[in-house]
Amino acid sequence: MGNLYIALVHYPCRDRHDKIVTTMITPIDITDIARSACTYGVTQFYIVTPLPSQQTIAQRLIDFWLRAEPDLAYRRPALQLARVVDRLETSFKEVLEREGLAPVLVGTDARELPGTRISYEGLRKVIETDARPVYVLFGTGWGLALEVLDRMDYFLPPIWGPTDYNHLSVRAAAAIILDRLRGRR
Repeated sequence: MGNLYIALVHYPCRDRHDKIVTTMITPIDITDIARSACTYGVTQFYIVTPLPSQQTIAQRLIDFWLRAEPDLAYRRPALQLARVVDRLETSFKEVLEREGLAPVLVGTDARELPGTRISYEGLRKVIETDARPVYVLFGTGWGLALEVLDRMDYFLPPIWGPTDYNHLSVRAAAAIILDRLRGRR
């Protein structure tokens, strides 16, 4: 079984006008995604932002929970998985160094993307049977930039409910996707 890595990508992302932007850190995304990552056995949760001010915000939040008083220490195992990096390349390099194998890169988006699709069950099978690590990227704003999407090996399908409205928070989407990939069946 390969290890599972995830990233919350704040750059490069798109805005509603399809321009490349850096999105702002949302503290609740960090704590909630870290908790989901810990619940579903993720090896490392990367938070990617090139902005020093945003890196500081994210790291202060992580450090708060890592140094919390004993009665608040219940989030410590989850926040130990979180790592702030300045670029996606930094995280790619770390995964490769840690694993000795390049990860299978998997993109997510609320839109149907062109490219090689993989079902949730198909990716679950890759995680369970392949020695390669799997690295799932979650974009913020209006999704990952084309330069990131072009590097993906696979794309997961969007998450749809019974309506045409499709604008989940990234923390909700990450929890649903992690459950589909690693939840008990």
